[in-house]
Amino acid sequence: MVLFTILFYTLILVVLFLYSFHPYLLIYYYFKFRNRKKETRDKEMKDCPVVTIQLPIYNEKYVVNRLIKHVAALEYPRDKIEIQILDDSNDETVTIAANLAKLYQAKGYDIKHVRRGTREGFKAGALQYGLEHARGEYLAIFDADFIPPPDFLIKLLPEFDGPDVGGVQARWGHLNPDDSFLTRSQAIGLDNHFIIEQQLRSQAEFFINFNGTCGIWSKKAIRDAGGWHSDTLAEDLDLSYRVQLRGWQIRFRGDYNVPGELPDTADSFRIQQNRWAKGTIQVAMKLLPRVLKSRMKPLAKYEAFVHMTCHLNFIAMLGLAIFSLPVAYCKVEGIIPNGYYLFASFFTIGVFGYPLLYILSQRRLYPDYLKRLPYILGVISFSMGLSVSNSKALFEAFLKRKNNFTRTPKTGGANQSYRIESKSLIPIIEVLLGLYMLVALIYVIFNNQIILIPFLFFYTLGFLNLGFSSIRDEILTYRPQEALCSRENS
Repeated sequence: MVLFTILFYTLILVVLFLYSFHPYLLIYYYFKFRNRKKETRDKEMKDCPVVTIQLPIYNEKYVVNRLIKHVAALEYPRDKIEIQILDDSNDETVTIAANLAKLYQAKGYDIKHVRRGTREGFKAGALQYGLEHARGEYLAIFDADFIPPPDFLIKLLPEFDGPDVGGVQARWGHLNPDDSFLTRSQAIGLDNHFIIEQQLRSQAEFFINFNGTCGIWSKKAIRDAGGWHSDTLAEDLDLSYRVQLRGWQIRFRGDYNVPGELPDTADSFRIQQNRWAKGTIQVAMKLLPRVLKSRMKPLAKYEAFVHMTCHLNFIAMLGLAIFSLPVAYCKVEGIIPNGYYLFASFFTIGVFGYPLLYILSQRRLYPDYLKRLPYILGVISFSMGLSVSNSKALFEAFLKRKNNFTRTPKTGGANQSYRIESKSLIPIIEVLLGLYMLVALIYVIFNNQIILIPFLFFYTLGFLNLGFSSIRDEILTYRPQEALCSRENS
């Protein structure tokens, strides 16, 4: 049993160690490019091509009005814009969207309320259906939880100034970063993804990805790559790699942000992250062989490998959590020689990479970045807490379980609560693991294993926070509707 523990624990450390090179690669490029003279990105619009704006929605009754209102306010010749409301909803969103379409049609907008009569292919299916009927040369896509600024098209369309430009991606901003510890932590994680990962991939000429919203595609590029595919839950990443493998370029505008709504509950956050984890590994299984056989530079292939398989870290982190107490016990009792722990400590050098990237991204974006840094602790702990549900999502991908696109609930800032229909035991498992990690934390404190204390503390915080938050939300939203109404009216 001791030998199995050592072997498995070492395997986990090796996996995490292999991925730990990635943040240091990004740090290298960060300092390499930081003194590069900034380009003037506001290029002149030579003409105004026809643009189709696609709004894929599904049960977005709280935010659809806000979305369409801001799309209609875009500064662009009205006769050069087509708006497609790609509505797969099965609730009152259908009526709301239909009425909004009629309202703006009366004002002279070319706006269509598109109902496919099926939800086949989910978002990818809706986008492909819209593509086949779009009159625009370019396609701008906005999810329902984002608010495009008025000058979005004017600022981003000039990026299509070369024959090989297939898409342009804007940076995500945040509408509700100060709502809670959860949203503040998410904001830091997303800032790092965009201003560090996406920006540096673009500058180093690695493959980057369209992030599903807040971007513009060339219709020609999408068709050349084979259109939208619905065989993964990350249709945006899938199309991005297929387009770039065909020789097209995707440009990133880190200087231009489109604000969006962050998931404000543990369940909605978990749903989003699980979908991204499962979808990304599905794309890796589908496209990674093609990427590795391509003529890309070796370093670019390594970056693409990490990009598409990075969620494997969650399985390793879950294994690390489960074996932490036995390994600590073996150390305290002297069952395993101290030499092994000196050897194992070498593999921990990666723990400093991502926190440093978070600091660099906050410093680049915000003058008051110092007061934001404590929430880096939230990014770390929530990542550890997600290891249960994301591991489940990854195994579903490996087993090729049928895709079920579960949307991330959005409230548009309204005081609304969603009941997420699920009988998942994940929150209970998270709480149990959190208590297990708490026992391990107490054990190492009493036995003066100081180096393990921060590591176990983050695990405890992450598991208990996500688990108890989900259980609390479940209890609060389970009350009968009559009780809710009487409380709201009292």
